[in-house]
Amino acid sequence: MVKRNVRLSSPEIGGLWGVYIQETMSTCLLKYFLHHLKDNEIKPILQKSLHISQTHINQIKDIFSEENIPLPDGFTNKDINLSAPPLFYDLFALSFVYSMNRMGMVNLGFATSTVARADVLDFFTNALNQATELYVESTNLMLSKGIYDRPPMITYPEKVEYVKNNLIS
Repeated sequence: MVKRNVRLSSPEIGGLWGVYIQETMSTCLLKYFLHHLKDNEIKPILQKSLHISQTHINQIKDIFSEENIPLPDGFTNKDINLSAPPLFYDLFALSFVYSMNRMGMVNLGFATSTVARADVLDFFTNALNQATELYVESTNLMLSKGIYDRPPMITYPEKVEYVKNNLIS
């Protein structure tokens, strides 16, 4: 274990803390979804997402341990009941992966722009790449299943136009 001489900054601690809470929550939900899942096309993306979340949790545990920072009280197996009947359709599990990684790209992108310590920057850039990859995979699977809700379409402009009068009557 290499001791670093650069302490974690407040955005680095806060960013890691937030990801830890999110990933422990995601891990619980993904385990629940996988326990009840019937759709074999969705299963690989949920398994991949679970593996990535568990890896992120372990990486954050290592960083906090090296710095003697206590771990946040994240979600645990005590927070899920796998014997409870399914509450969601399989397609909701896919939508969950899509939504979490969509938000993850925004949050991780912001966090990446606020960190400088090499190991933390590496963590966030890798996590951002993984979130982007899962977003693309979940979007493609949603498209193939016909459940992706596309944003509204507009007609293409034919020419550049400028507002001539900004007064509303």
